[in-house]
Amino acid sequence: MSMKHFYVGVKAVIRTSNGVLVLRHDSGYWDMPGGRIDDDESFEDALEREIGEELPGSIVESIGSVVGGYRLDKDIEPNVGLVLVYFNAVVRLPDTIKLSDEHESYYWIPDEHHIPDEMYPKMKAIVKQALSEKVLQ
Repeated sequence: MSMKHFYVGVKAVIRTSNGVLVLRHDSGYWDMPGGRIDDDESFEDALEREIGEELPGSIVESIGSVVGGYRLDKDIEPNVGLVLVYFNAVVRLPDTIKLSDEHESYYWIPDEHHIPDEMYPKMKAIVKQALSEKVLQ
């Protein structure tokens, strides 16, 4: 049996008085800003870079504690898995949120009754936890 390899992705849980921010991919699923760690980046450096790419004009004020993580149930390439680590992030967003070409829309989840059905169940649990905590920004 060969060893499975894993990428590590970092995700930003951005919460304001509007709720938790999620982005909709062109393929239809909801996600949080973030992506894979490149080369010798730290978690924080990768997350700051990804937020800058996916939410142009945003300013990352702080990357906080890890609020959750999991391994995707399916491989992203043959024999390659993905582990996602979610961080609280305080981000100053522009008055008009701009998105990269990667996403078609965004949505503020105001409470757990408005969590989109097309969201990965393990991510739903992270959103529910974030909604139950005090707003950081």
